[in-house]
Amino acid sequence: MQNKPTVAIWQHMKNISLTRRNFIQAAAGLTACAFVPSLASASLTPPSKDAIKQLHFYNTHTGEFLKTVYHEKGRYIPEALEQINYVLRDFRTGDVKPIDRELLDLLAGLHKRMGSSKPFEIISGYRSPKTNSTLHKNSQGVAAKSQHMEGKAIDIRLTDRLLRDLRNEAIAMQRGGVGYYPESNFVHVDTARIRTW
Repeated sequence: MQNKPTVAIWQHMKNISLTRRNFIQAAAGLTACAFVPSLASASLTPPSKDAIKQLHFYNTHTGEFLKTVYHEKGRYIPEALEQINYVLRDFRTGDVKPIDRELLDLLAGLHKRMGSSKPFEIISGYRSPKTNSTLHKNSQGVAAKSQHMEGKAIDIRLTDRLLRDLRNEAIAMQRGGVGYYPESNFVHVDTARIRTW
């Protein structure tokens, strides 16, 4: 059975004068279509609109789940952003801060690259200055000027993927800082300068 794109190409060829060069070009195109059917229909497929971006979270401290589309038809959805801000709030103080949209896009891309079916488990999202100061005094691993206070950092894991693979994919994206904490079972990602630790 002949596919439609091939028929369309032959019909088009009838309407042009076949010089030796035209014949060779047409033959090469038909050969490619025969071996790779997707090439035949590729030019007939209209360009896709802006992709839907969604995120799926589980807050390990509050037990809250959130699965939401936060970007659609070329725009961020305010209601979804508010839900994300709330789920990623400082669970110790209840303070809410807008989460950096670049961080959300980084997470959506990372989740897609990982091919995971599970939500990101959130260890730490936004941290108020008060919370960060307390944690900094009690741990060398918490920066005094942490990106968490800016809503530009998050500590995560995926239960269906290896932690080292999550770290490696985050590093490969080259979108900001990546910290690896295997002893605490999480990876830190942020949208500050590119660096690893």
